[in-house]
Amino acid sequence: MKLTPIKVKGKAAPKKTWKPPAVQPALPTKRQRDEDEGGGGNDGTVGTDSTNNPRRRRRYFKPKKPAAPVEQLPAEILERIILMSRNLNFLRSSLRIGYRFSSRVFLTELLEAAFAPTWDMWFGYPRDVVLHHRKGVSDSALVPGDPDFQTAVIACKWANTALILEAQQKWYRRNGGPGRLVEHLQQPQDKSRAELALARWMSRGAAAAGADDVVAGRFERDWQSFRRSCVELFSSGDAIAAAHVRYTTHSREPQYMELHPLTRVPQRLLAAPFDWERARTWYWLVRGSAGIGVRSGSWESTRIAYDRILNLADKELAVVLLILLSQLRAFQDWPTFLVEQELGEIARQIEHSETLAGRKLWSYAGAVMGPVGDLRQVVHKF
Repeated sequence: MKLTPIKVKGKAAPKKTWKPPAVQPALPTKRQRDEDEGGGGNDGTVGTDSTNNPRRRRRYFKPKKPAAPVEQLPAEILERIILMSRNLNFLRSSLRIGYRFSSRVFLTELLEAAFAPTWDMWFGYPRDVVLHHRKGVSDSALVPGDPDFQTAVIACKWANTALILEAQQKWYRRNGGPGRLVEHLQQPQDKSRAELALARWMSRGAAAAGADDVVAGRFERDWQSFRRSCVELFSSGDAIAAAHVRYTTHSREPQYMELHPLTRVPQRLLAAPFDWERARTWYWLVRGSAGIGVRSGSWESTRIAYDRILNLADKELAVVLLILLSQLRAFQDWPTFLVEQELGEIARQIEHSETLAGRKLWSYAGAVMGPVGDLRQVVHKF
């Protein structure tokens, strides 16, 4: 036992010998902590090995945000709510719901639910087999379907041509064939015309597509024919007449009533980028009798799309998009002063264009916009 040291007043304490500082161990990274802390219990804590590191405390996981009661419903009930409500904002209300219903199978079901009422009657029949223009296009007995729901579905970013054709093919297999327009017609003449048009449609489709993918085969055949006619017209001559453009491209392939006449083209499809996939989507809309027209009131967006199309490097793509834009009746909503201004600009560009492709492109622009200006002048005279 050592003696108790006595502190003498005025006498300094003995000096301590210097020792190097102890090296602090490096703190483990988050990944190392997660690997070391495996095997926790059910109480929300993480187990640790007390023999290796007795000072380490038990760490708690931060609990996730609990699911809302509506998010805990079965998928079958939620799917029925989405399809019956026809409100796509329900999918955007929750990340969990949006993730659960983002599969390709459900998206095709959603497309089928939006367009099935129109396809059930009109699918496979050209729109000119019945003089439906004598009646209002909003007549639900003639063209069933919800145009607002169809517009909202097309406006989604995931809606592309391949997915739409897949939904049409699924409906075609379930329905066992085309629509039942003949059953809803009253006039014998209209019935005979519809039956003749349907027989022509079935014979043309059997030669162009197999039994496994009838819808996509017919669409691809019509799209390639339309694209080939536009390219041939672009490479034919320098002067292009408006009547020749309409006869060569507009009337080559028939149009079908695959969309409700009041279905609007969404703003998403009128914005850049413009490529061949966008042209295919536009052609599906034109082929299905969609349009922009005066109902949308969006001539500003079509004007921007028109300017960007004329500035494309691929002139053949620009020609195809210009013709499709005119078939969507985009120029009918333009003010008169804007049509006259663009016609004057087209004349100047044709005169001062340095390349043959540039003159042809501006000739196309004048061909698709010229009839609109002529019609405005005739109406103005009366």
